[in-house]
Amino acid sequence: MKVFIVVVFLLSLVSASVQLSNLKTQTGVNCENTGYITINEVDIEPWTPVASTSSIITIQAMFNKPNIGVGTITYGTLNRLQQWSYEYQVINGTFPEYSIQTFQYVIYWPSKPGNYILQITLGGLNNPPSINACWVTSYTIQ
Repeated sequence: MKVFIVVVFLLSLVSASVQLSNLKTQTGVNCENTGYITINEVDIEPWTPVASTSSIITIQAMFNKPNIGVGTITYGTLNRLQQWSYEYQVINGTFPEYSIQTFQYVIYWPSKPGNYILQITLGGLNNPPSINACWVTSYTIQ
């Protein structure tokens, strides 16, 4: 009986370890948008940010309406002084309804210590562009 309990305990530890490793480095939540695109996942690797380094951001998004386009993906950073800075990734493409698309970008983290907010928006092709999807997360640079 003791052997059975030990085996079950070890199997549950292995299962928990596998589930934990599958979490990747997802962080953040959806924010206000048109609903035309749903951001399913944002993976930032490596996470957590380190001053003056970079990470790869992988965005997985589902297109909920026919022929919805992405003009520019904007990566906005709000710093400790309440000032925004931006990086832009031009896409200029339309995608079929219910398709899932993946976008990647290398982001460079700030050099000064403090608390920051990163907001990622998928802008439409229309002029002025609408915000068709939005994701926000916070982080601290030590």
